[in-house]
Amino acid sequence: MLNKYLKKVLLTTVALFWASCDDSTSVNYSAPTSNSDGAVPSSSSEVPASSSAAESSSNEVAQSSSDMVGSSSDVVGSSSDAASSSSSIDPNGMPSDTLYGVSVTEKTCQPGDSVVSYYPPAYSADILKMNAKQQADIEIVELIDSIVDPRPKAERAEAPLDSINWSNFPRCLKKMKDSLENFVALYGAPVAVTVEEVCSDGTKQLTEGYKKYQKMMEEWEANKPALDEEINKIIEDRFKELEEQLKQCRESAASNEP
Repeated sequence: MLNKYLKKVLLTTVALFWASCDDSTSVNYSAPTSNSDGAVPSSSSEVPASSSAAESSSNEVAQSSSDMVGSSSDVVGSSSDAASSSSSIDPNGMPSDTLYGVSVTEKTCQPGDSVVSYYPPAYSADILKMNAKQQADIEIVELIDSIVDPRPKAERAEAPLDSINWSNFPRCLKKMKDSLENFVALYGAPVAVTVEEVCSDGTKQLTEGYKKYQKMMEEWEANKPALDEEINKIIEDRFKELEEQLKQCRESAASNEP
């Protein structure tokens, strides 16, 4: 736009220049003569007047050009100020940004009400293997109880004996029973995991804790068949080991009888 204006100024200046030249060529360059009173003819004074008019017009054009440049600078400065103000911080102190003149508030999420609970020891392979050994120990203790108290299992459980006369049984039998009854109790509390988060834009999303829980359960289900097989083998081997000890104890006691 500025270039177009400058072109117009240039054309105007050239036109004035040629107009000035035409006026000067039309002046009579014959030697001036003076009147009887010594006054200079009026035609000789017309050339300076025409030249002065052209110079005045050129000065006005230059001044207009200068004003136009100044106006363009003001426009650029105003645009810069507007851009600066658009990136200013939200006066309310909320975490926000400005995109194309629209204030965008940051998305926030809060835990929802849906919760899932689980007991961590129930999903530990090491703890389940330890429990398998204890299960075999319990079965051998029940077998010893059936030796010292021949009543049916349900009856023994309902009315256990206050005391047992161990003098009637091999010492190794009582010793074995006492060692196997030292069961390890597992303590702990269920873990609660929030399932979803409710966000400020009305959407819901799964929490990171629940995603980890889902991954753990998927891996557990995938590995459980092999783990169950291993646990059954542990119970079987442990029971055979204790059963052999019990057999040797009873055989040794029988051989020592008079």
